[in-house]
Amino acid sequence: MNEYLLGVIGTILICALLTAILPQGKTSGVIKAITRMACVLAIVAPILKYLQTGSLHSNINVDGNLTETVIETDETYIKYYSEMRIRETEKALENELAERYAVSVEVHLIWDTVMEYAGKYSAESIQIKRIEIERISEISEEKAAKMYEYLTKNYCSEVLIE
Repeated sequence: MNEYLLGVIGTILICALLTAILPQGKTSGVIKAITRMACVLAIVAPILKYLQTGSLHSNINVDGNLTETVIETDETYIKYYSEMRIRETEKALENELAERYAVSVEVHLIWDTVMEYAGKYSAESIQIKRIEIERISEISEEKAAKMYEYLTKNYCSEVLIE
């Protein structure tokens, strides 16, 4: 904003100085018109820049109507956040199984991102494909069967207990 104000004030001062020292004659009218145009351009420059770059990233139809705003996503951040969320879910599931069945296991979630469509809108979501349970402590076959049943019922995915 400071740059804009300094540019406008500088342009107005230079134009005022030019018109003050201009000799009276046939060319003075033309030069005064040019200095006025320079002042107007200095004031209107941010609007022209805004219209040129389209800083809202919006699309304009052939009719001149605005369409919806386009938002660009940061794919690396989304991937990082998704991986962190999966790691937190693995730890929570390990704690849940330790409390429910008194076992020590290591959980690995096999997941993928899936595109979901609702009308003209689409969104990417995480879908757990398989839950892999690695036994750290010895687990009876009965407990393993109960864990298998519990996980398939509540998490609706394939379960592999090794």
